[in-house]
Amino acid sequence: MVEYNCVVQEKHLSEAIRPELVAGLKRVTAQILSVSDDTVSVRFTQIPHGAGYRGGKLSTTSLVRGTIPPGCEQPVREHLLRSICSMWAGIAGCDEDELVVSAVDSDYVSKVY
Repeated sequence: MVEYNCVVQEKHLSEAIRPELVAGLKRVTAQILSVSDDTVSVRFTQIPHGAGYRGGKLSTTSLVRGTIPPGCEQPVREHLLRSICSMWAGIAGCDEDELVVSAVDSDYVSKVY
């Protein structure tokens, strides 16, 4: 199972494009990790307007935090992260500097939490 939690700023990322972002995350992940797209889950956490700041200004940054199957080699992980960043920026119309993407092995998460 691959899971993504997308943390977005209210009023900065339209809810109307979320289905397209979900489809993009599933497509990119399935292609690069050779998994079925129905094993990819995506949820959104919305930061209320005015509750997220970066550098003293309202934040426009989104976070895409993923957990992926263990054993993913570093070049594959880097390709996945770059592809997610490009896909998200293309759909959301944001600059890639407004996005933080991470993917940790699912067995790491279970050890930490």
